[in-house]
Amino acid sequence: MPPEPSLTIRKARPPGRLLQLWEQREALGALTFRQIRSRFAQPVIGLAWLIVQPVIQALVFSLFFGFLVRVPSDGTPYPAMVFTGVALWYLVSHSAMEGANTFASAAPLLRQTPLPRLYPVLAAVMSATVDTSIALIIALFAGLLFGAHPGWQLLSAPFFLLAAMLAAFGIASILAALCGVWRDARQLVPLGTQMAMFASPVIYPTSLIPAQWQSLYALNPFVGIISGLRWALLGAPAPNPSHLAISIAAAIFIGGFGLWTFFALEGRAADEL
Repeated sequence: MPPEPSLTIRKARPPGRLLQLWEQREALGALTFRQIRSRFAQPVIGLAWLIVQPVIQALVFSLFFGFLVRVPSDGTPYPAMVFTGVALWYLVSHSAMEGANTFASAAPLLRQTPLPRLYPVLAAVMSATVDTSIALIIALFAGLLFGAHPGWQLLSAPFFLLAAMLAAFGIASILAALCGVWRDARQLVPLGTQMAMFASPVIYPTSLIPAQWQSLYALNPFVGIISGLRWALLGAPAPNPSHLAISIAAAIFIGGFGLWTFFALEGRAADEL
């Protein structure tokens, strides 16, 4: 009589996995550098595309929402305000798309090497953070050009970028795990990213949201992060401390939940390679 098939339950076990990630950190650095180098193999073209893409988006949004619809900007120049949001959203959208395609685009690498499966996700987020940092520097100069006056709060910009990176990593990890198991789910990511952009204060200030909904709205981590970046780079009104705390807590939760989800599902996703 043949033995009954056994069912193996994979557990996340984050501590051991995190130790493995740390021990192979040099490979992560090399993978991240390779992604950055591939985009800047021709520095002029790479840097020009990095600048032109958010500039065009900012111009379109400024024309329709700033000039025609007259969306308020809380006293900051609307083009600079929307450019800051668009620059930050590049990190989110790029991380989400790269995360969703991780097990498809990195399949040869993951099959042929003992590289931790989370590394392609981390490398995508880290390389996108470099691009976003450059775009935010440009946003700072755009703000100065339009008459913005940032002060000492400029020093807090890296903190908000780090929080955005954590939230983007959580989103990318969740999408990598889910799309690795259910490949067809990748088709929904572009639409979901667009919807999330309009649900975040990318092209409008948070002051447009009614006061009674502000705390609930702050559960979107990019609400506090984008408002904080505009305060840091453009001298916009400071975000409400309690709402900012909610957004930062949400970013930490999404980052941790994304890590746990990836560890729980990466085995099943790898079986589909």
